[in-house]
This record gives sequence, C-alpha cells and structure tokens, in this order.
Amino acid sequence: MTESYICPRCGHTEDRPYRVRLIILTCPACEKNGQFLHISFRDQLEAIPEDARPSGWREMPLDEQMEYAIREGLIEIDLTGPMEE
Repeated sequence: MTESYICPRCGHTEDRPYRVRLIILTCPACEKNGQFLHISFRDQLEAIPEDARPSGWREMPLDEQMEYAIREGLIEIDLTGPMEE
C-alpha cells in the first residue's frame, strides 16, 4: 500500500510506501524544494471556512497554509503521536 503526498507549490502528488505527515522533496514537476504534505491534510485545509482564512490564502503554498492553520488554531495536529488512519 502506498500513501500520497502533495507538492505545496504545484499540487503534484508523489506516492511513497510509508505514512508520515510530510516529506521534504524536490518536486519533479515544478522543480521546487518543499514540504510535501500527506494528502489527508489538503482536505482539512480546504474545510477551513473562508472567513477564517487570511487574505492571499489561495496564493499561499499548502505548507504555508498548514503552518498558518496550526498557528491560528484552525486545525489541530498531534505532532508527537502516530498519524491516525
């Protein structure tokens, strides 16, 4: 079984045989280095209400959206335990 990770810049997905929150890769599609987030986080970010998002949200790379959402308490992620199934 593989898990999918999404490029924070262009949305390209990469599959890996392990499950972690993020991996740092150079994207083969856009050639940018970044924190590829586990695909499950994209859904959480998309569920954040429009009125809770800062201006420029859509232009922010996914990893920056994630950092903002955690910092502002919009989503909670247990960074010490295993990822939920």
